[in-house]
Amino acid sequence: MSTSVKLQNVVTFTSSHSGMGLSTTAAMLARALAGRDRRCALVDADFASGCMDLLLGVERESGLRFNQIVAPLGNVEGEALNDELIAWDGVRVLPYNPWIGLRPTWWEVQAVVRALSSANDVVIVDAGQGELVETVPDLTRSMQIMGVELSVVGLARARTHRARLSTWDCGSPHLIGFAPRGAPRGRGDVSMEEAEGYLLANILGPIRPNTSLCGDVLEGLGIQSVPKINRKAIESLADLVEQTICDRSSVNAEP
Repeated sequence: MSTSVKLQNVVTFTSSHSGMGLSTTAAMLARALAGRDRRCALVDADFASGCMDLLLGVERESGLRFNQIVAPLGNVEGEALNDELIAWDGVRVLPYNPWIGLRPTWWEVQAVVRALSSANDVVIVDAGQGELVETVPDLTRSMQIMGVELSVVGLARARTHRARLSTWDCGSPHLIGFAPRGAPRGRGDVSMEEAEGYLLANILGPIRPNTSLCGDVLEGLGIQSVPKINRKAIESLADLVEQTICDRSSVNAEP
C-alpha cells in the first residue's frame, strides 16, 4: 500500500499517560464538529484500552468494531465503511474492543484511516499513548493534539512524550491542558501560565473533571453533553481544527 499520500484531515490525539480524559475530549470535539455540519469520524486506536463504545454509551448499538474489519491488500472503501459504523450524535464511531479477536495490524489501521479520510471532513483518532503513531505513516503526518496533565509530574511526562513525537517525525503538537483528577482543593495542580512557561508553548484549556459526566459514564449513559465548565475549551479546540484542517482543505479543493 502506498504511504506517499499526505492526508489533510486527520487529527491524532495522544498523551503521556492514560486517565486524564483524552478519549472523552476527543469524543466531545468530534460531536462539536458534527454540530458545525462537518462530517466527522471518531476512531478508537487506543489498542491498550479501547472501549470507546462503552465511554459513549453505545456498546449495544449495531455497527462494526475495529477488530471486525478486513483490509485485503491494505484497501477499504470509504463510503461503505462509513455506512457500517455506529452513529452517535452525528458522528461515525469505530470502537475497539480488546476482548474481540486479534489486534489490527498497522496496515489495517492505515487502510481504515485513509478510507474514512476520503468519506469525512475530519477523522479524529484516539491513539492513547501513541504506540501506533510511529508505525502508521498517516498518523505520523497528521495534525497532532497532545494532552498535558497540569501537575508537576504531568508536565515532566508531557515533555518526554513531546520529544518522543519529535523522534517519530511528527509535526509540533497542539497542547491541551487537563486539570489533575482527585487532587485536593488548591493543591497539586499547576497553573496554565506555569505550564506554558515550562513547555514553552501555548496550551488550550484547561479541561476540568466533572462529577456529573463521570457519573453518567460509570452508569453506562455515556457522554450526554459537554459540561458547562469545559464548553469554552472544546469550542476553542474545534475552532483550531477548523482553521488548521477544514479551511485548508477548502482552499486545496478550489480550482
